Amino acid sequence: MKIAHIFNEVKRKDNDTKKFISPQEFDVDYISKNKGYSNKNYQINSDYDKLYYEALQPIKDGNIISKYDEDKINNFLEKIDNEVLMISGDFWGIQKFIFDSLSSKNASKILRSRSAMVQLITYALTDIIKEMFESEVVLFGAGKFLILAKPDNYEEKLSNLQKELDKYFIKNFFGQNGVVLSYKMTTKENINNQNSEKMKKDLIALGKQNELKKLNKFDIQNLEDDNLVIDIFKEVKKDDEICGFCNKRVAISKIKDEKVCSICKNQINLGQKLTTNRYMKIFKNSKVVDSIEILKYKDTIYYASFYNNETKLYDKKGDIFDISNKKYDPKLGIAKWPLSSFVAKENDDIISFEKLQENSNGLMALKADVDKLGDTFREFYMTSFKKFNRLSRELEFFFGNYVPYLIENNDEYNKKLYVIFAGGDDLFLIGEHRTIIKFAKDIREKFYEWTLKKATLSMGLVMFKHSTPITYISDLADEAEARAKNVTYPNQKITRDGIDIFGISMKFDEFINIEKEWQKVVNELEKSDKDTTSFYYRLIELSQMREDMKDNPLNSMWKSKLNYIFKRNLNKVDENIYKIVSSLIEKYGKKLHPSIFLTIYKNRDKINQNKGENR
Repeated sequence: MKIAHIFNEVKRKDNDTKKFISPQEFDVDYISKNKGYSNKNYQINSDYDKLYYEALQPIKDGNIISKYDEDKINNFLEKIDNEVLMISGDFWGIQKFIFDSLSSKNASKILRSRSAMVQLITYALTDIIKEMFESEVVLFGAGKFLILAKPDNYEEKLSNLQKELDKYFIKNFFGQNGVVLSYKMTTKENINNQNSEKMKKDLIALGKQNELKKLNKFDIQNLEDDNLVIDIFKEVKKDDEICGFCNKRVAISKIKDEKVCSICKNQINLGQKLTTNRYMKIFKNSKVVDSIEILKYKDTIYYASFYNNETKLYDKKGDIFDISNKKYDPKLGIAKWPLSSFVAKENDDIISFEKLQENSNGLMALKADVDKLGDTFREFYMTSFKKFNRLSRELEFFFGNYVPYLIENNDEYNKKLYVIFAGGDDLFLIGEHRTIIKFAKDIREKFYEWTLKKATLSMGLVMFKHSTPITYISDLADEAEARAKNVTYPNQKITRDGIDIFGISMKFDEFINIEKEWQKVVNELEKSDKDTTSFYYRLIELSQMREDMKDNPLNSMWKSKLNYIFKRNLNKVDENIYKIVSSLIEKYGKKLHPSIFLTIYKNRDKINQNKGENR
């Protein structure tokens, strides 16, 4: 049986000869063969099953809609009358939730857990809604969800839930983030006929309502004063009573001599458990030793507990997940939700950014996302949320499952990279700069393979020191990624597939081609013991001159200056190397800078390493 791939339905201008792709073609070591959807009842069966291949088995050969989704929706529709309530949720302000006010000194301990907490809060929220209504979750991921529900006094229930959520996020996170809830009535007929114009209109209306609510995030007029005015520092008498992690809440205890507030302490504990345990159970109200609080709603508190021994998972009722990047174990049948992602560790302790930098001249952040994906999502969303769900699931598999697995199981990556977040269509990594660049090339090729080259990634890469504020690093990477997405050429439409590194943007293929040609130069020049650093800096000047020729005619002398430098300082170097350098500068100008900078950094690493060995 062939399994249709969602990217077969993504339109592309050139001819597409490959009609089907099986997930087993992608990575047979990670995805177990011949594993598809079945009706087998596991001990735990969850809507948040991240087993990509569990939901692949189609209704029939070549159909993009999975039997898993079809059965789930049909079973729900059989239980209700004609009217169906669609409830949409959107966790906004995720970037602020993860990065805001976090000091770089402690960033490595808490970044991953904050990203995971977004997903856990969203999970708890969908469970709250399922307690209110007879319902079915049909979309879930990246802080968003869509639920089909049986209408039952829904306006009052959802209004009260929104008020409670507003109070929670204002009290705990000062209104910098939150969740908006939107809803729209439709019919069973529309759900069953998702290509109908009526269904499209309903989905468009729901989407518009959601976007408008994000512009008016809090219903200030209907919030009580006690929930609007929060003076958390009224008891603070000294600066050192403020949390050393977030710098905006009152510290209540210490973690390794660092004062910490209750929320950051909870997040730090979560980060430690994510990296040292394979299994997680989510449950309500009855807290157990060492559990993590996820969300408090009225008198209900959601907790997560963590285990390495599967025999302890069934001690009490709750939803169970395998949060690791290990292969799925069909004997256990536990749903995979790889929240642990990956962070560089040594003896089960997270390596700090400072320690990682000790063996390198610099750290680098990488942010990437899929180009023009919004257009594809809108296309599928307006025709069928089943297709939308399929696209979401496939991307979540690639970024949320496969990327952490690839890093953890590659010795070149697993001691030098941190996954800050990887899910939806977004990727944010921090690590040693040479490793980050190698990974960028690697993941781009694998993404091409996965999407049949119908989708591309654009990436922003920025260097930083371990002491740089993490919010600033994130902002710089965002700016670099935005520049990478806007690489343009005369008489050409924006195609993206760009990279921005050291503040210089170009097409990714250009970067690879430049690196390949430049390496020929480096291989020849580095044969001698002569220090080539000054020569490299002169090439930076000359390539900048080539770039600025239009502004200053004198810059046209770059070629004669290059010839002079070679003859005076490098007269024994093969003439072909001169031709390569001249051609690179002529064709690419300042786009040559990143490759030169990386060579300079590499040489500094060698010098520092030699100094260390001679001590």
